Amino acid sequence: MRALFSLALAGVVAGEAQAADIFAEPSVELPVQAPAEPGKTWQFIFAPYLLAPSIDGTAQVGRLPNTDLNVSPGTIFENLQFGAMAHFEVLYDNRWGATLDVAYMNLGSGTTFPTVGGSVKSGVKQLVTEAFLGYRLWQQSRNWAEAYAGVRWWHNDLEVTAAIPGISFSRDILENWVDPVIGLRGQYFFTPAWSVYGSGNVGGFGLVSDFTWGAQGGFGYHFSDRYALHLQYKATGVDYDNDNDKTGQGAFSYDTVTHGPMLGFAVRF
Repeated sequence: MRALFSLALAGVVAGEAQAADIFAEPSVELPVQAPAEPGKTWQFIFAPYLLAPSIDGTAQVGRLPNTDLNVSPGTIFENLQFGAMAHFEVLYDNRWGATLDVAYMNLGSGTTFPTVGGSVKSGVKQLVTEAFLGYRLWQQSRNWAEAYAGVRWWHNDLEVTAAIPGISFSRDILENWVDPVIGLRGQYFFTPAWSVYGSGNVGGFGLVSDFTWGAQGGFGYHFSDRYALHLQYKATGVDYDNDNDKTGQGAFSYDTVTHGPMLGFAVRF
């Protein structure tokens, strides 16, 4: 992802899921470390990871004013009650692949943030799930380039209470949407142990969100064909509006970029 003023609505990304996404974009792609062994048709990757996100943009809920977001990693981790992130990948015949990325976070409901004319007390529980199918356009030894397409699903449970003169607002908001996504990614080994990785995608296309995009890149250190450590930077943007009446309590919009460093440990089997 795949913060309500500033933190809870920041969580709604995420990350385009993006938290978020919040965390984000939600979908972190850790590449296959090596080609299939002779006679080995299937390869699998499991990679838990950590993301330290910042969120920049604007958000609006119900009759509350549009609010500028500026959420640091410190603010997010200070309020985080629980979070879990993992990436799973399958490669068949060194050509066809599928990836699944799941990110969940619970930021609680006791954080207060300033907004125009008052403050907002908010919390968020968010699940961002990405599922992609890929095809290797080119492969040479351990180096490869892949085209992929799929979906990013956002599930956000938001709690908002506003303390603003002239506005009485307190409600739980459940927002779900699925964005189509297409992209390219690749990996290149510049030494036997070190690789560079890059990925970029776009989506939404006005079908659900107006637009969403993602970019990710960094380096990997491969201890062996089985184990690797990846340090990357990921950014996910989303412009979403549920098209409800802007004067009603059901209105929700989120236009943000979630970005930050990511550390993942990948196991291939």
